Amino acid sequence: MEGGKDGRLGELATDQHGVVSAKQLKRLGYSRAAVTEAAKAGRLHRLHRGVYAVGHQDLDWHSRCLAAVLACAPAFASHTAAGWLWGLLRYEPGTIDVTAPTRRHPKAAIRLHYAPLLAQDVDEREGIPVTSLARTQLDLAATLALARLSRVLERAEELEIFDLTAVEELLGRVTHHPGAGKLRRALAIYRPDPAFTRSGLERRFLALVRRSGLPVPVMNYVTEGFELDAY
Repeated sequence: MEGGKDGRLGELATDQHGVVSAKQLKRLGYSRAAVTEAAKAGRLHRLHRGVYAVGHQDLDWHSRCLAAVLACAPAFASHTAAGWLWGLLRYEPGTIDVTAPTRRHPKAAIRLHYAPLLAQDVDEREGIPVTSLARTQLDLAATLALARLSRVLERAEELEIFDLTAVEELLGRVTHHPGAGKLRRALAIYRPDPAFTRSGLERRFLALVRRSGLPVPVMNYVTEGFELDAY
């Protein structure tokens, strides 16, 4: 791998968690023969068809995630992979979920999904193309139990990235998604309510009271100089 191209490749690899695609190598000026030679010499390490690690194979989760996205490009990290990137999940997924607009050949360690995504359905996190927060929450709703999904929404609220308007806009467009009904149920406590609440905990308490068929309390009620969470 010759000339000043090495420097540009190094910069690209640094920006991309140590991985690059064959198309990117071509844009940098590397011929197919040069890529093959570099792979034989151990300067490039094949991860997927058309995707390489640069210099070494000591890859972290972000490297493997971006490699999966590049292998299916145009594509986006989604579902549990996106949940991790957005900070909604507490564990690094072993299998990388990727959503692409059209069918791709199956690839090892990648769980492929297919969906038409609009510009507002995608984003970028830590240099990795990813589904938007709203789309990620919708995709997770298809597989998570309601209690776990509620925790995902609460986590977004804690991170101050929760956007009810964006989620409701998405639900208005994607009406037949398998997670739509469950997400609507989980969102119920975030919609405007005549019972004034100050926190996610109070909203969940109010939802529990209603599901139990108990009388709805007055929230944050002030009496004799004290404010009661529920009265």
